[in-house]
Amino acid sequence: MTSFRTRRRVAAAASGVLITLGVSDALDAQAPATRSTGVPTVGTPTIGAPASGAQTAVAGTSGAPGLGADAAYAWTRVTYLSGTMVYLEAGSKDGLREGARLTVVRAGEAVGELIVSFISSSRAACTRQTPDLAVTIGDSVRFVPVKAAATAAALSATPGSSALRRASDGQLRGRIGFRYLLLNPTAGSALAQPGIDARLDGHELLGSPLSLTLDVRAQRSSFASGAANTIRPDEQTTRVYQAMVQYAPAGSAARVSIGRQFAQALSSVGMFDGVALDVDGARWSTGAFAGQEPDAASLGLSDLTREYGAYVQVHHRPGSTQLWSLTLGGVGAYESGQIDREFAFARLTYTSSRLSVYATQELDINRGWKGVQEGSATTPTATFVTAQLSVTDAFSLYGGADNRRNVRLYRDYQNPEITFDDSFREGVWGGGSLTLFDRLRLSSELRQSSGGNTGATQSVTSSASLTRLTRAQVGMHLRTTTYTGPFSAGHLQSASLEATPFGTLHLQYTAGIRESTLTTDTTAPPRITWTSLDADIGIGRSVYLMFSSYRESSVLDRSIQTYASLSYRF
Repeated sequence: MTSFRTRRRVAAAASGVLITLGVSDALDAQAPATRSTGVPTVGTPTIGAPASGAQTAVAGTSGAPGLGADAAYAWTRVTYLSGTMVYLEAGSKDGLREGARLTVVRAGEAVGELIVSFISSSRAACTRQTPDLAVTIGDSVRFVPVKAAATAAALSATPGSSALRRASDGQLRGRIGFRYLLLNPTAGSALAQPGIDARLDGHELLGSPLSLTLDVRAQRSSFASGAANTIRPDEQTTRVYQAMVQYAPAGSAARVSIGRQFAQALSSVGMFDGVALDVDGARWSTGAFAGQEPDAASLGLSDLTREYGAYVQVHHRPGSTQLWSLTLGGVGAYESGQIDREFAFARLTYTSSRLSVYATQELDINRGWKGVQEGSATTPTATFVTAQLSVTDAFSLYGGADNRRNVRLYRDYQNPEITFDDSFREGVWGGGSLTLFDRLRLSSELRQSSGGNTGATQSVTSSASLTRLTRAQVGMHLRTTTYTGPFSAGHLQSASLEATPFGTLHLQYTAGIRESTLTTDTTAPPRITWTSLDADIGIGRSVYLMFSSYRESSVLDRSIQTYASLSYRF
């Protein structure tokens, strides 16, 4: 019998490009790591559920002492890092919005900004304002939630003013986006893929206790004949990633969510169609859910697998300078009345001015057919722990361990560097970073990897970033990695140059090379080179434009990918 974690994350692919990427976050241990090979990917994103959400506090009293401000801040944590993406355990229900700017705080000091790129009700994926921003799992992140901003506007507005009306009306906010992907490989079919996506968020609509979240993506894939002169029909898909109504009466600690949603504290569950109840107290939270898994390929309604879960959490007092939480829970999934998977999980988070720790553990319960196959009542799975110690404001040490078999994350872009890091994810690691003159950052990491296709492999990575060199915010970033093992050996280097010549226009050029001196994979080329040119600009508070051109070359294939998007927020 196939695990429900395996079925859920099967992604739809076309012409060698991963079109739809699975739903998960850093804690998803069972999903198969489906990836395209040899070409980058641009997909429709879905963000998994968070750990414990954001904690609201008055600035200067929580998370980062001495950062006093006049606004009421909310605090959350970094839960995972992948490529340039930074994942947070807070979402739209916590007052985050796409395009919002957040501050990373470490050792009581603001060290940089994140920008929310994609969001679910309880999870956010962010980009770094500057690519060299040193972010680690467990870092504290502060932001002004939408409700707090609205309250501040209402307090400062005069009766009858437009600001007061905007603050008090529970209006629909959202985004509509248009995107176009063009892929031209030398082998296989060329792909042209226009798409449109729409998102709506309404909190306390018209002053009622009802909130709404809707996230719909549509795209059309057209294929040109490749070397084999094959003819493929056009494919048109429309997928619903969220369609949820939430009921949260004023003054009540409970909220009920109905529809397609993400389990808020049960991150391994991801997306489901059903009902969830969550109750938040000053020092504790608890909740439960029941629902059905959507169809893995189309995300349509399906009654094949039913799943149930519950959790309980204790956490720090509001206003505490040390942020911590402990979450315990369990999930069961059943297909046609038979056990698919049952497991318990525990998660611990801790963040102070100098130390941050993030740890998770899943424990499979083996009953019925699973007990016969496993030969034991329980099986520990999905262990993940990472920690960072800020020795001084300029120097920090970090390390961790990861034996999760698979991790599914949002991917809007993939190159050989990201693929390389994914393949060496499992194992243990440790390193340090040093910041000099507020512009130069040096770091080095030693990693012992295991699992996957690489076997037991050792790698050493060193990087250097030099930023804010001129008024145009010119920056340079260098990275080199050497790896050795019984099945693979070689090195990888990459370099990038960035600038913000005026306003919000950001430009970046990247080049890289990976050379393998030893490989047992006969399908993998010994040498891969890639270059990319990226540009993005925000116009006012509503319009965002992005353009990207990517080239990749090897002895087996060459490909050019062009991507453009226009997004309007309202």
